[in-house]
Amino acid sequence: MLVRAYIHNFRTFVNFEVHLGAMQLLMGPNGAGKTALLEVVDRIRRLVCTGERIHDAFPLTERSVGLSGTEGNMRVELDLQDSDGGLYRYGVEVEFDEDQGLQRIGEEWLNYQGKPLFHSERGEAHLYRDDHSKGPDFPMDWSLSGVGFLMSSRSNRLLTAFKQRLERYHLLRLQPSDMRTESRHETPRPETTMANLPDWYRYLVQAQPDRIHEVTQDLRGRLPGFRTLRLLDAGEGKKLLADFDAEEGGTISLGFSALSDGQRALIALYTALRAIPSDRGATLAIDEPENFLALPEIQPWLDELSDAAEDQKLQVMLISHHPRLLNFLAAEQGIWLERDSGTGPTRQKAIGAAGTDAQINVDQLVERGWLVNGTQT
Repeated sequence: MLVRAYIHNFRTFVNFEVHLGAMQLLMGPNGAGKTALLEVVDRIRRLVCTGERIHDAFPLTERSVGLSGTEGNMRVELDLQDSDGGLYRYGVEVEFDEDQGLQRIGEEWLNYQGKPLFHSERGEAHLYRDDHSKGPDFPMDWSLSGVGFLMSSRSNRLLTAFKQRLERYHLLRLQPSDMRTESRHETPRPETTMANLPDWYRYLVQAQPDRIHEVTQDLRGRLPGFRTLRLLDAGEGKKLLADFDAEEGGTISLGFSALSDGQRALIALYTALRAIPSDRGATLAIDEPENFLALPEIQPWLDELSDAAEDQKLQVMLISHHPRLLNFLAAEQGIWLERDSGTGPTRQKAIGAAGTDAQINVDQLVERGWLVNGTQT
């Protein structure tokens, strides 16, 4: 589980630290940094787990405004807790060359239970074994993550387990209009927009058929007339079709991209709900899942998502304006993000129940117009 993030000099974050729970609701006005908080973790995942270079993961244009010198370096730290309660702390510091318009990894480190597994500084890397004894030293490409570069071995299983856990961070920001019908290959994870849903579904049919059965049962109860999803051979690829009951009897088949935005969004959400928790220790970070759906359509999904977090099957980080979530999660799992005058750095406040001495409580949210007697305006 991701339990802490520290971010400095990325977009609106300056010396920002937040602690996270199994179910976390992010609230606040537009531009406060809610989406950026979810995104920075995914950028670290791409840097470490997919080999993305630092100038692609954290380009110069993403820096905060007005910082210079060593204060102008970008720094991100993530604390991840494993299933045994052990704590990983990963960090990376990015240096910038203003004159040449370049950036590089100045320092990168990974500790477990406060003891080193990896450390690099200015291109010189040092590996430590699982017992934290000193391992080999080697030069590093300053644009790549050394933690990501290292191959798995019997002496660095802790480092490998960290990468596997980080890879189980899933950021979703649905764009139903981008979800296509055709699949050219299988893929083991969804894209952020879930544009590759047919590719992911094709993989899940083979790897997790029991989860696909659960998705089908869910959708039959939530999507009027729905019967099943199926893949049809189409040249070198396959097409994802949705079968519905026809008015005159029998069924009618529609290409996935022929469905409405709401239908595609609901299918994507239930697929994520059933497939991602099966990946032990996963985190699902999702930006406004209620978009494209009416409140009665999204509410059963939100209830089951909350149950998955409560049962410790999944860590959930949500940006949402759904009144049910605001009612039931804000006081205990809510974090309020805001910027002074709407232009300063992002700051966070824990939300508490009405009448408590929390940094911001439900009464104050009512005063600000976000809640009316516990219900969103």
